Amino acid sequence: MPDPSDLPSTLQDVAETALRSSAWIPPATGACRSELRLFLDIPEEPAVARIGREEDAKRICARCAVLVECRDEALAATDAEGEAAGVRGGLTLEERRAIARRRRRRGGRRAAGR
Repeated sequence: MPDPSDLPSTLQDVAETALRSSAWIPPATGACRSELRLFLDIPEEPAVARIGREEDAKRICARCAVLVECRDEALAATDAEGEAAGVRGGLTLEERRAIARRRRRRGGRRAAGR
């Protein structure tokens, strides 16, 4: 993933703003702490760059000692309003939302006795 300084100046500004304004606090022992920019959503980022950045972030997550805990926390936060986009626990926001939908459907079937 290119450093934000390699991005066009408008995207550099957006990347730096996203990093400063992110409400997400990575785990203290998370492997992500050294490369936080990879984990943040950058509005108007070209799709090819976004996919590459997300793949790089997921590779970092895959070797992280706190992946399971981080993923559990990310999935719990996905149900909250205003959940930040970006990679958390090795999953993109879209992936986390899909898992949350499946869990809700599965929970509804269990409650109905299926």
